Amino acid sequence: MIQGRIPELTIKFTERPQNIPTEGKKATIEIKGENDIAVKAEVNRKSLKKVVAKMDTWENWVAALSGKMQSISADGVVELVDAGINIFEIKQKEPKPAPESTAA
Repeated sequence: MIQGRIPELTIKFTERPQNIPTEGKKATIEIKGENDIAVKAEVNRKSLKKVVAKMDTWENWVAALSGKMQSISADGVVELVDAGINIFEIKQKEPKPAPESTAA
């Protein structure tokens, strides 16, 4: 068997988290993805609060939860450690002007 590093995962999501705790240093976020695969992580509560504020402000966005894989629970939930959360605004692309045709 070859020795490797702890796998790092990044999960993208576009739904706003609900019920963010108002107290404590950490907040738990759980994301259920395709094929009923669930990922759970503790993130900094203040960082999550800032990300959610941007979600409410921006029209189109995508968020990413990243962390190192800690374990897979008995019910199949992938647990991350040292997790962080980021958000990115999706800006609409402006249509390119049609090239002018030159008639000869």
